[in-house]
Amino acid sequence: MPDAPVLRPVAVVPTDAGADEFEAGEWGFPDEDVAAPRVLGRPHPDRARQFVPFAALRGYYDLVHERERIPAPRRELSEDEARELNAVLAQADRGSLVSVTYYDGEAYVTCEGRVSQKDEIYHDLWVIRTRIPFAAISALRFL
Repeated sequence: MPDAPVLRPVAVVPTDAGADEFEAGEWGFPDEDVAAPRVLGRPHPDRARQFVPFAALRGYYDLVHERERIPAPRRELSEDEARELNAVLAQADRGSLVSVTYYDGEAYVTCEGRVSQKDEIYHDLWVIRTRIPFAAISALRFL
């Protein structure tokens, strides 16, 4: 294993000293025949953070998507529509590809996907990861 170069403490050059008064040997710099080690920067633990996408306006896109929803009052289904919806809902099983229109607080939303769960006890229909109560469904059709 090669010997590491021996370094002596380095002194600070006084500001009032001229270049002609300064000699490397008397200030403690290593001799020219000894190679100075290359100083590498410390690894930065958060270096990858600089590549994370930057969102200058936090929550802006959520507000834009919220404004895309057109507020509408909830309308009640007639008895015939409710009977048809119950018949289609009875046929929907896990894995069925469906399109569901449901009321979500202030507007109607359409969700398409596979039924991941139909909970008869809690009266919920899960389309992928979206929980839809049976009472909120206004239309259901198979794709």
